[in-house]
Amino acid sequence: MDKEKRTLIITDIHGCYDECRALLEKMSFDEETDTLINLGDTVDRGPKIYETFEYLRGLKERMGDRCILIRGNHEQMMLDAAANGGADRNLWYYNSGEKTVYAFLHQKHKFQEYLDWYLDMPYYYVTDKYSCVHASLKDPDPAQNQVDTLIWGRDTDYEGRLVMTGHTPYRAPLYFLGKQYGMIQEDVWTILPETGMIALDTGCVYGNRLTGMIIRENDTFLVCSVASGVKK
Repeated sequence: MDKEKRTLIITDIHGCYDECRALLEKMSFDEETDTLINLGDTVDRGPKIYETFEYLRGLKERMGDRCILIRGNHEQMMLDAAANGGADRNLWYYNSGEKTVYAFLHQKHKFQEYLDWYLDMPYYYVTDKYSCVHASLKDPDPAQNQVDTLIWGRDTDYEGRLVMTGHTPYRAPLYFLGKQYGMIQEDVWTILPETGMIALDTGCVYGNRLTGMIIRENDTFLVCSVASGVKK
């Protein structure tokens, strides 16, 4: 019997490599059959930024189109800092960019060696059931939104076609539908909604948890998490 094809969504790893591996193990991640979507912010802030990069780069090489790595505001700040002679470096460093610089240098590399890899990250990913972006949407069609909305936005007053987001850390995963919202119970299979916003960033790098989402072929989903090992 063929193994069920699942989609796993994670976000805002921020160099929390150990928690990323633990979460994927908890989700029984199978790189041979699963699709993996990361909603951005793999760099900055956390303890194992280079290790996270190496792991995700390897997954992308092996999985190809089944590994979707979306660009977040931190990848964008890094790319902007490397362009224009470093004119935008201060904003990146203010947001912990120096930790990424040092993480690569510690491994005898410069982050500039891999800019093309980060440039390949799209701003959004769309399926026939939902969209994935780093931060937020105003228009349900990701292509109709400004890049600043996709990677920096924090608007949750959204009732359009279902979208999965990260970026804004909450204590627990939340579901937003217009002015209403509620906490998503972990480890419970639920019917995937058609509209609204599911927010999955639970602030692992700030000492809370790293949360992931599993979507099955029958349009049911489950969220689960692992505790952060980051000391704050």
